[in-house]
Amino acid sequence: MEKPRQQQSSPELPPPTEPNPGQNPGEEAQRTKVVLCVECKNTAAKYKCPGCSLQTCSLPCVKSHKHRTGCSGKRDVAPFVPMSQFDDETLVSDYNFLEEAKRVVDSGPRMRAQLRAYSQFRLPFHLQSLKRAASSRRTTLLLLPSGMSRREKNKTRYDQR
Repeated sequence: MEKPRQQQSSPELPPPTEPNPGQNPGEEAQRTKVVLCVECKNTAAKYKCPGCSLQTCSLPCVKSHKHRTGCSGKRDVAPFVPMSQFDDETLVSDYNFLEEAKRVVDSGPRMRAQLRAYSQFRLPFHLQSLKRAASSRRTTLLLLPSGMSRREKNKTRYDQR
């Protein structure tokens, strides 16, 4: 014998809630209020500029905003925050900023060591011979990096005769 199937009832919607006595009835309307794009002013905004918090709807509007205002679109990583507005989110943001700075500082000596290891092989022949002659006379010769204008102007050569 087959059991009769029970019909699945759809979940009942909760009854509409009345506003609390301390709650502003217009507050709900403000939360659902559609914000228009500040550039075209006819479409609902989807994006928020990290640099200045203006709201836009599309890529052309973002580009127009950046061109019109000169905004870089980059968030200020260390803005001034008064103590009255300082909260956990601000503290985490500051902590992350300091961790990123520490990471960059720690990677600096490693990068210099990597670049220094191959510097002699990248030198042109006339500078290699000049550096060798200086080191044979127990003199440390320091050269400016390539691309610097003073290094380009310097025509010092070593005459092996």
